Amino acid sequence: MYTDTFKNTFALDVLEYLSIVKIPEVNPNDTQSDNDSSSSNLRKNDIDLEVATQDSAQDSIDSNLNKEEAIVEEKDPFLVDWNGDNDPDNPQNWSTSKKTFMVIQVMLLTSVTYMGSSIYTPGQEALQKEFHVGHVAATLNLSIYVLGYGLGPIMLSPFSEFALLGRQHIYIITLFCFCMFQIGAATVHNLGGMIVIRFFSGIFCSPALTTGGATISDIINPQMVPVVIGLWSVAAVAAPALGPLIGAAMQVAEGWRWIFWLLLWMCAATLILLIIFFPETHHGNILYRRTNRLKKMTGDDRYYSKQAKKESELDLKSFTLTALYRPIKIIVKEPVVLAFDCYLALCYGIFYLFFEAFPIVFVGIYHFSMIELGLSFLGFQVGCAIAYSIFLFFLMKYLVPKFKNNTFQPEDFLVLSMSVCWALPLALFFFGWTASVHWILPIISEIFFVINVFNLFQVTFAYLAMVYPDHVASVYAGNGLCRSVFACAFPLFGQAMFNNLGTKNYPVAWGASLLGFVAIGMAFIPFIIYRYGATLRSKSKYTD
Repeated sequence: MYTDTFKNTFALDVLEYLSIVKIPEVNPNDTQSDNDSSSSNLRKNDIDLEVATQDSAQDSIDSNLNKEEAIVEEKDPFLVDWNGDNDPDNPQNWSTSKKTFMVIQVMLLTSVTYMGSSIYTPGQEALQKEFHVGHVAATLNLSIYVLGYGLGPIMLSPFSEFALLGRQHIYIITLFCFCMFQIGAATVHNLGGMIVIRFFSGIFCSPALTTGGATISDIINPQMVPVVIGLWSVAAVAAPALGPLIGAAMQVAEGWRWIFWLLLWMCAATLILLIIFFPETHHGNILYRRTNRLKKMTGDDRYYSKQAKKESELDLKSFTLTALYRPIKIIVKEPVVLAFDCYLALCYGIFYLFFEAFPIVFVGIYHFSMIELGLSFLGFQVGCAIAYSIFLFFLMKYLVPKFKNNTFQPEDFLVLSMSVCWALPLALFFFGWTASVHWILPIISEIFFVINVFNLFQVTFAYLAMVYPDHVASVYAGNGLCRSVFACAFPLFGQAMFNNLGTKNYPVAWGASLLGFVAIGMAFIPFIIYRYGATLRSKSKYTD
C-alpha cells in the first residue's frame, strides 16, 4: 500500500497535515513483556516516569541496582526509538528495490540540477548578441552559478542534519525554488537579471550536490556505501558533460531561452517524482515524525526523541554562526584539509575551463557544428565508466583485505590517488599538444582527466570523512567553497589565457601546459599526506 511503502513523503505530509490521511504508529507502551516486572510497569499508558523508576529500583536486587536503573532508563516509555532491529521504518531495513529506487531518484536529482551549470553554454553567443555584452560578461552566467552551489552548502547543508527539519523538505523546497528561477532565466531581458537568477539557481541546486551522499548513507549498509557513493558520483561528473549536448540541441531547434524551458521541464518532472515517491531518510527526523504522531494519537505530550529534544535546546543563532565560520577555520588551521582543498579546487577549475577551451579547439580548428561540439564532451562519460571500474577494483582488491586483517589506516585511501596522479598532467599535455592533429585525440584526453579526478574525489572525501568524523559537514562545506571559487574564476580568464599563450598551430597547447605543470606539483600532495598524515592527525584538535 502506498501509505506504507512511501511513508513520510512530501505528498503524504500534506495529506496528513490536512487530516485527509491518518498514518498510524505503534505505541511503544503497548509492547508486552513477560520476563521483567519492571517492564510490566512500563506498559501502562498513564504511567509516570519517575514513579516507574522508583518502583523498579525497589524491586531489584541491591547488587544489581545500577544495572536495573539503566534498564529502566533505557525503557523510558516516552522515549521514541526504533521498534527493534527490524523496524520497517528504519531506512536501513527497506527492501532492496526501494533502496534502488531511492538511489535512482538521488542520482536523477543530482543530474538535472548539476546539468544546469553547463547546459547554458551553447546559447552563450546568442545571449551576447541579444544583450549586447562581451564574452567575459556572458561567461559570468556559468561562473556565478558554480559559485552559488559552492556557497549554498555552507548555508543549507548543516540544517539537513537537524532532526526537526530532515532532508526531504529541504530537497523539495529548494528544488521548487530552483524551478521558479528557471522561469526567470527563460524570460529575463537583461544581463544583470540573468546573473542574479543564475546565482540563486546555484544556491538552490546545492542540496542535491552536497546532501545526496548523506541520503545514500542513511539507507545503504555501511560496507556498501563507498560503492553506491561512487555510482552517485558518476552522475555528478557525467551530467555537466551531457549539458552542452542537450543545450546545443535546444539552441539549434528553438533558441537559447528554450534551454531554460527544457531545464524547467526536467526539474519539474523530477520534483513531481520526489514529492510522491521520495520519503524522509534522516533517522532522527523519522523518529521525530513518529513522536508527533504518537502525541496526536494519545494526547500525551510527554513523548520525545533524543536528537529532537537536544536540538530544541540549541541556540539557533550561535549554531548558525558556527556553521558558517567553522569551515573557514578548519581550512586555515588544518594543513591536510587546505592541501586537498587546493588540489580538488584546481581539478574542478580545470574541468570548467574545458567549456572555454573546447570551442577554441573543436570549432576553431576542426570546424565542428554546435551539436558536434556538444558531442565532443562525451569523452567524459566514457572516462566515468572506466574510472568507476578502477575505483571498484581498488576497493575489492586493496581496501577490503586490509579491513579484514585489521591493518587498515585512513592513509590507505590515498594509494589510489597516488596510483592515478599521472593521469591529470597527461590529460592536459595530451589535450594541448594534439589539438591540431586529429579530433579524436583531445577527446581521448578527457578519459585520462576523469580517471584522475573521479578517483581523487572519491578517496579524498572518504579520507577526510574518516579523519574528521565530528566535523565532516564543515570539512565538506569548506571544500565545496574552495572548489566553486576556482571553478567560478577559471572560465572568466580561460579564453584570454589561451589566446595570449597560444600559437597559430597550437592555440591551447601552452595554456594547457601551464596547468599541466601546476598539476604535476599538486600530484605530490597525496604522497606527502600518505607519509606524514598520521603525524599531522595526532597534532590536530579536530580529528577523532
